[in-house]
Amino acid sequence: MRGIFLGAVVLGLVAGGIVAGARAVSWGGNGGAKVAGAPAEAGSARATVEAFATAWSAENYEALFLLLDPESQRATTLEQFADTYASFASEMTRIDLRVTPGEVRGSQATLSVNLATAYFGQFEYTTVLNLTKTPAAWAVHWDPSAIHPDMSGGQAFKSAVQRPVRGTIFDRNGAPLAVTRDVRFLGLNRSAVGDRIALTNALVAFGFSKEQVDAAFASPAGQSQRVQVGPVPDEKAEAASTQLRGIPGVLLYFESRRVHPLGAAAAHVVGYTRELTAEELARRPGEGLRPGDRVGATGIEASMEAVLAGKVGSELRLVDAGGATVRTILSREYVAAKEVRTTLDARVLQAAAGRLGERAGAAVVIDPRTNFVLAMNSSPSFDPDAFERNDRAALAAITAAAGSPLTNRATAGLYSAGSTFKLITGAAGLVYGGYKPSDLLECGAVWRGVDPPRRNWEGGQGLLTIAQGLMRSCNSVFYEIGLTLYNGTEGALSKMAREFGLGAASGIVGLGEEEGLVPDAAWKRTKTGLPWYPGDEVNLAIGQGDLLITPLQLANAYSTFVSNALRAPVVLAGEEAKVRGTLPLTPEQKAHLLLGLKLVTSATGTASAAFALAGYTDFAGKSGTAEDVGTQQHVLFVAMSPANAPTALVAIVLDEGQSGSIEAGPIARDLVLVANKP
Repeated sequence: MRGIFLGAVVLGLVAGGIVAGARAVSWGGNGGAKVAGAPAEAGSARATVEAFATAWSAENYEALFLLLDPESQRATTLEQFADTYASFASEMTRIDLRVTPGEVRGSQATLSVNLATAYFGQFEYTTVLNLTKTPAAWAVHWDPSAIHPDMSGGQAFKSAVQRPVRGTIFDRNGAPLAVTRDVRFLGLNRSAVGDRIALTNALVAFGFSKEQVDAAFASPAGQSQRVQVGPVPDEKAEAASTQLRGIPGVLLYFESRRVHPLGAAAAHVVGYTRELTAEELARRPGEGLRPGDRVGATGIEASMEAVLAGKVGSELRLVDAGGATVRTILSREYVAAKEVRTTLDARVLQAAAGRLGERAGAAVVIDPRTNFVLAMNSSPSFDPDAFERNDRAALAAITAAAGSPLTNRATAGLYSAGSTFKLITGAAGLVYGGYKPSDLLECGAVWRGVDPPRRNWEGGQGLLTIAQGLMRSCNSVFYEIGLTLYNGTEGALSKMAREFGLGAASGIVGLGEEEGLVPDAAWKRTKTGLPWYPGDEVNLAIGQGDLLITPLQLANAYSTFVSNALRAPVVLAGEEAKVRGTLPLTPEQKAHLLLGLKLVTSATGTASAAFALAGYTDFAGKSGTAEDVGTQQHVLFVAMSPANAPTALVAIVLDEGQSGSIEAGPIARDLVLVANKP
């Protein structure tokens, strides 16, 4: 009777839905002539093999068990049988399985197995099914070798996997800027929720938004699956446990999450991670990557991905019945994730974010002694953890926000240098234009060196040295130097700009950046087909025209002046500030230019209100106000202190403003003070 009952079950399986999912194949042997795509005859050996392949591909172990002959079913229970298959899938770290019937010859058949694994790559092999004729249909005479030929005599596959935890990014003092933590979350099992309205009210009263709760209820996941509402702050953990845990459907759990403690204050320089796409996972088989795994997307998180992520270690062995290793199939070395230490200072980053506030712009803080970057901020900014938690509402708000908050203005924003460029013009005049520190130039209200004449922004100031020209930011003085350079040494001003590092990537390791532009005769000829006119040179002399710089380049140019060497800025601890060139300034020339920068912040300088008259006397710096398209202006300021041997240098650029000295100057001043504070 058992054989007849089994035959009836098998006959039903092979004639029903399981067969419908099988691939169309060519059959031979006991199945008769090869017919591509023809349905198997109910109860035939090939119908059983086809049903077995389809059920295994679907991991339908109960259906598989019903295809076994009575002797095989007596030798094992359904639970033991299913566990053998499930254990094989688990140990092999199966992510996809395709089983295709092969030939049927007499009482034997073959199966082609294509197994994709998360940690060991792709396996393709053939296994053999032994068949038995029962009164009603053919059945499978089963043993574990039907799963894999090596699984005979009690042998089995065993795997060991070691997954690294993403490394922490630290500031220079050991404060975490990005860290992987176990975060407490509140979730829902919607199938257990009794009163949705009451639950929603309780969660909103606790501190979650109604949008968060509604989004959880609207999740496309199964009703009994856990869906996330949001994180529970540490200070509210006890309240969550006492107030919410007992509500039907509420779940409290921990989940590993990348966290950026400074939030928006370090978002652009530190960056964030993102989930790997299905296409990326498909391109990296066997690396131990799973759906939901993340990778650095921007900033240091992206550039230091290999260090921060490490590598999954895995080993697959064939073991005997006693657990001893028969052979090692595959082994991938485990590489621990490592921490990344930076030159950044959390305190300065937060101060810069606070001082920029809602104004669009950027701040770069450098220690010119080492060329270490202490802070790099762009405003408006964003919450990087919105990406970590995949907060769709927050991400939509970020992408729709005005001012392009995802753009790192410090490294990718391109601006005219305005009058901050006059330091470079003064250097070119002393080095290439034949000027001496003692020379006096006319700071007239109108400069008539080219046609049409050009006005100085504050009227005539009499005869000034180059240092005094910097003090008053006199356009006429620097127009005259620009014209002298144009007439005397072709390309000298552009050359000096490049010696200060403009027009090329700064060389910072760990961050992407724009190169900017230093225009010259060759560039203009290529771009427009026109010659380089005197007007082009005098425009460049006051930092206008086609000149484009980033805030990082501006800070690095002034750091170059302080150290007399063009170096790459450093944001990753352990990197060197590689010297890429030296300035051709004599000590006397440099001292004269430094005097000019100190005079800018003195009682007679353009920035007197923000510095000397406000009680800040040991500073040097330079302001800039540059015209953009239309009537908009952006404003700049570079400040450093102590004036004679700076230990902190700050470059500020604000996208819109009227006065670099009045608007950007105080921000730069305050950040220098923060950076220099012990």
